Amino acid sequence: MFKVLNLAIRFILELILLFSIGYWGFHFGSGLVAQFVLGIGLPLLAAVIWGMTISPKARIKLPLAVVLLIEFLIFATAVACQVSSGLITFAIVFAFVALVNRLIVIKWRMQP
Repeated sequence: MFKVLNLAIRFILELILLFSIGYWGFHFGSGLVAQFVLGIGLPLLAAVIWGMTISPKARIKLPLAVVLLIEFLIFATAVACQVSSGLITFAIVFAFVALVNRLIVIKWRMQP
């Protein structure tokens, strides 16, 4: 039961991550084309990298340390986007929940 809840929280965190990067791109790009490239392109890039390296069905198998580094960089990007958008408290809570969630994933060996 707790594993399923943790996976649900993880999925929600991933959605928030993509939304945060996209929101930043749409609101901080200069010009309509730049807004669409940043607002759609950056979350898409993050999703592709995530899917290829971090997801449970990732095609590229990397050592856990490298996976954690990539995951940290993607989450740090989302937190930076949230802070830049003025959502400082949200960014702190998001980072804390993501860290606790990741620690639980590691402790319960939920990632192959």
